[in-house]
Amino acid sequence: MWIGDAIGVFATLVLGYLTYLLLFEPGPSYRVPGSIHGLNDAQRGDLLSAVLATPWLRISTSRVLDEGRSLYDAEVAAIGRATRSVHLEAYIFRRGESADAILAALCERAAQGVRVRVIVDAIGSLSTPANYFARLIAAGGAVYRYHPVRLATLRRWNNRTHRNLLLVDGETAFIGGAGVADHWSRVQPAPWRDCVLNVTGPVVAGLQAVFAENWLECSGELLVDGGAYLASDVATEAGDIRGLVIGSTPTAGRSTRARILVQLLLASARESIELCTPYFVPDLGIRRELLAARERGVRVRIVTGGPYGDHGIVRRAGRRRYGPLLEAGVSIAEYATRMMHAKVLIVDQRCVLLGSSNIDHRSFGLNDEVNIVVVSEALAAQLYAAFERDLSSSDLLDLAGWQRRSLSERILATLGRVTERHQ
Repeated sequence: MWIGDAIGVFATLVLGYLTYLLLFEPGPSYRVPGSIHGLNDAQRGDLLSAVLATPWLRISTSRVLDEGRSLYDAEVAAIGRATRSVHLEAYIFRRGESADAILAALCERAAQGVRVRVIVDAIGSLSTPANYFARLIAAGGAVYRYHPVRLATLRRWNNRTHRNLLLVDGETAFIGGAGVADHWSRVQPAPWRDCVLNVTGPVVAGLQAVFAENWLECSGELLVDGGAYLASDVATEAGDIRGLVIGSTPTAGRSTRARILVQLLLASARESIELCTPYFVPDLGIRRELLAARERGVRVRIVTGGPYGDHGIVRRAGRRRYGPLLEAGVSIAEYATRMMHAKVLIVDQRCVLLGSSNIDHRSFGLNDEVNIVVVSEALAAQLYAAFERDLSSSDLLDLAGWQRRSLSERILATLGRVTERHQ
């Protein structure tokens, strides 16, 4: 009997340890030894490309879409012009007017012989039933759910695709924080504030490669058909607008390219850092980098989610870490009018990071993400103006107010800490 009891105890301990690793295994520490803030723009670009093993690709045109209705109108129009392929990947694809419009456009193109491929996250789009996509499949499209919860894939249930991409004919792409749901477009202004970048040109090939990774995982197919990639010279010359596409997937060693990218950009800042993020739960490496930036005189301003945020515990878990940042002169403001969901980082008013990553462990350690870095003073100026508008609609935090946080907030912050995997 005692042997059976011992085996039972041992199995329980092993199961508990595996559960701990699945939910609470700490991530790696990130730091940049030495100094890279003395690099000029070209040197910074070369460093990013080398460390992340990703080439700079030319952007023919770029356009910022920061309101849902204009976003979905632009996406429906782009889908309607497709002649070869349409690829859509979204964490949230939720039934409603916006989803109906996108789906109708996809069905029409699929019926005309365009290769339509769709990936939606199994958890993020859980409320959308499979039969919602039946007419698209009947028209010739293909739809997959990323990592559905099954016994054989249970160890990966917490790895979600948080990527939001629409790719048309290998020539046009939409990348940002917005999926497909009415809370991005129902009224003006929409309940959720977001930012999407519409780009054309050779840079789309890099985004296709990111989509192809998840498509292979879902379907078993390598994405190689001629309608997927733009046959064009991808070389860049001085003066071109350039983009660096960073697809990020958690590695067995727990590091991610999205996290490396953010660390390098913060460490390279010479003049200013403007960050807009719905969830700001900075780990030790990011906090150290922001404090180092302040020490060398860099202006650091952050707009993050406020009372309209959809994850109150995450907000409070982030606020728990604000004290030393506020004391060092980092400006932190909480968006006060609606749900903030834009994910934009502007460094030195010249280098822009935009995509799907939040500043929290889920984005950096668990999710599949995609981001694009663009070197363009014109684009940076446009996003900087949007940041200033967001800042004017936000409540600026101060150290004294932070120190007076309520007991209930401190308790909730402690509960949030339980699920954090970093210091």
